[in-house]
Amino acid sequence: MLRILYLSLVVLVSPSALAAANPWQTLIPELERGQQLAPINHDVQLEERAPQIKSGGLVHALDGQAMRMPGFIVPLESDGNKITEFFLVPFFGACLHLPPPPPNQIIHVKHPQGIDMIEPWEVVWLSGEMQVKATDIEGLASAGYAMTLSKAPEKYAP
Repeated sequence: MLRILYLSLVVLVSPSALAAANPWQTLIPELERGQQLAPINHDVQLEERAPQIKSGGLVHALDGQAMRMPGFIVPLESDGNKITEFFLVPFFGACLHLPPPPPNQIIHVKHPQGIDMIEPWEVVWLSGEMQVKATDIEGLASAGYAMTLSKAPEKYAP
């Protein structure tokens, strides 16, 4: 009985189990999961942007995989009624009020048909094909991944 309990705990706290519980963990190479990032410099002036920490590898096995990711949309381009290019980020305020997450925690999406405008605090699910593809939006952030949407974003529900 003790052995079964021990094995259950190992499975529950394994990096693979954590990645399944948090899809954003799947974007971080397994050997890097759980590592501390460099500290954020909070001494920047309001008109300055805190720099993006560029450390962290990418998971090349995700290239071409169908994925469903939750997150917040940071609009980059719109045609007035629809958002045509954006970042998907794991937490509210990323790239806007806080330093951007590392590139392996940003997904770049270009969707010429556009998606409906979404409030910045709304969490959505995106579904589509993941690509390991570096994109740099000068003055904002670098993304390590891109996604081709297979359907419109859905409101988040756990």
